[in-house]
Amino acid sequence: MKRRDFLKASSATGVLLAAERLVQAGPETRPAGKSLSLQAGFARETITPPRGTRMMGFGARDFKRGCQSVHDDVHVRALFLRHGDERVLILAYDLCFLGREDADRLKGALGREFDLAPRQILLNTSHNHAGPMVGTWYWAGFLPVDRLYLNQLERATLRAARQARESMREATMAAHFGQTTLPLNRRKPDGKGDIEFAPNPQGKVYDRLPVCLIEDKAGKPICLLFSVSAHPSMIGGFDITAEYPGVACRLLDEHLGATAAMFLQGVGGDAKPSVIGKGLDKWRKATWEDMEQAGRIVADEARRVLDKGLVPVEPDIRSAVVETRWPLQKLPPRSEFEAVVNQTKPEARENDIRCRWAARQLELLDRGDGLPTDVGIIVQAIRLGKDLRLVGIEGEPVGVWGYLIEDLFSLGVTFPLGYCNGQGLYLPASRMLPEGGYEVVSYWEYGLAAPLAPGMEDIVLAALARMREQVVG
Repeated sequence: MKRRDFLKASSATGVLLAAERLVQAGPETRPAGKSLSLQAGFARETITPPRGTRMMGFGARDFKRGCQSVHDDVHVRALFLRHGDERVLILAYDLCFLGREDADRLKGALGREFDLAPRQILLNTSHNHAGPMVGTWYWAGFLPVDRLYLNQLERATLRAARQARESMREATMAAHFGQTTLPLNRRKPDGKGDIEFAPNPQGKVYDRLPVCLIEDKAGKPICLLFSVSAHPSMIGGFDITAEYPGVACRLLDEHLGATAAMFLQGVGGDAKPSVIGKGLDKWRKATWEDMEQAGRIVADEARRVLDKGLVPVEPDIRSAVVETRWPLQKLPPRSEFEAVVNQTKPEARENDIRCRWAARQLELLDRGDGLPTDVGIIVQAIRLGKDLRLVGIEGEPVGVWGYLIEDLFSLGVTFPLGYCNGQGLYLPASRMLPEGGYEVVSYWEYGLAAPLAPGMEDIVLAALARMREQVVG
């Protein structure tokens, strides 16, 4: 069945009701007979934490102790755009995650100050594994929240947004896409019916590299948006770093002669950088030189897209957001959670993350709340101009999602993005569920009691199809 026919045949529970909400995204308003110019502003603020702040990205490390030093700063980058009465604010963070509650807090603060609705604010994290802990993944779901760092993060976010708004000026926009060699699939069949966490050169990745350059009327860069779909998860240890996206931004800033580069993480849930896996059976331990090389690969590939020439984009800003519901598979009986707890020695239960997870499920049952049978996943679409759009999904979508999204928009340039507006969980494709592998079985690391049920493509693509027809184009 073709994807378009598949969408027409879709009848997943709640999809049409969710999609109906998208028509409330607000029609475009334009003064009659008046030509409107695009206004754009960009800013960057440091969000580097103090020494001792807990890190996020590698569960065992994150529990031991906080960061010890800073290799390079981590940042939040803000792009403010206005066209007529429509505005959007795009923020990119050198963080592993923003939890849903963190994203809601930031959107609330931004909305109050700038009179923006949630649909007009897109928050994207690079999924950097060597930054401060934000969200509830793994140990963060059981350790105290670092409220002082969250306060620091909110202040930096607001400063970046203010500076971006205050620097807005008349702008032009152009876009195109190339290919990147950085992503390498990490789901390798072991020949015994299971999936190894290992380099798989035959595995599918999303290797598009979309680029959008926004310049002022004098030809000076305001912002360069670019996206790669691969985990920034090479560097371990206790040094804070922005990983390869930070290197790529630094090199592109040098090339442009301005602080303008903004990395957006794509659909890299099942991909790691090829520099530590190409031609190997297992991922090797990375060095700082590897990180620099990975960032240089991306920067060089983005420069090639710029050198080949971008296509001018007629500005036309619109936005929409919806929360979709993804069903879980059948929940385990209470006895399975009790078995996990009872198999762990009492003195080790506080320091055993799997035991803590099982105990949390029992606590929810004992409170009478029950266990969730589905999970909410935010889907957002922003049209920047004719045939140019960003599509952001909460959670960690694997590479195939990029092609599914791209197929809905046959013209122009699409940025398929993960890690937007919240934490979610790994988002595999339905065909991956019986295969297993980390992306399928890691649901518990996000606090859920069961893995995702098949059919998630139906839910998301139906919502996106409605976005395309009503709002995004």
